[in-house]
Amino acid sequence: MDLFEKLSHEKKFSAQLIHLFEKEYDGLFYKSLEFIQKDGPKVKKNTFLPSNLEVWSVEGAKKTYLVYPKIYCQCQDFLINSIYRQKKFQMCKHLFAQKLSESLNQFIVLKFKDIEFKDWKKQF
Repeated sequence: MDLFEKLSHEKKFSAQLIHLFEKEYDGLFYKSLEFIQKDGPKVKKNTFLPSNLEVWSVEGAKKTYLVYPKIYCQCQDFLINSIYRQKKFQMCKHLFAQKLSESLNQFIVLKFKDIEFKDWKKQF
């Protein structure tokens, strides 16, 4: 069981889990926590119906980023490290925040109609 699975099972941080996340992910862990704890959750699960397409978004300080879990984030960090430098998949703080918020079940759920997807995507 990986750390995110443990977190998903417990639904809260224990001292031991915090220590393990710090050890494994260092500063990325704390940068990502801000998207969940500071001023409420900034991670949104956007579901389009009836297709049930799920697209996540993470509200940053200056911009909201489109996130496809475990695959893609539109931020500069992801673009530079994962795409240009072709580093083995590396999570940016937005992908990490999405994964944390999903594990903790602390995100905002928004629902749209499929026909709204094209206009919704224009914000990115």
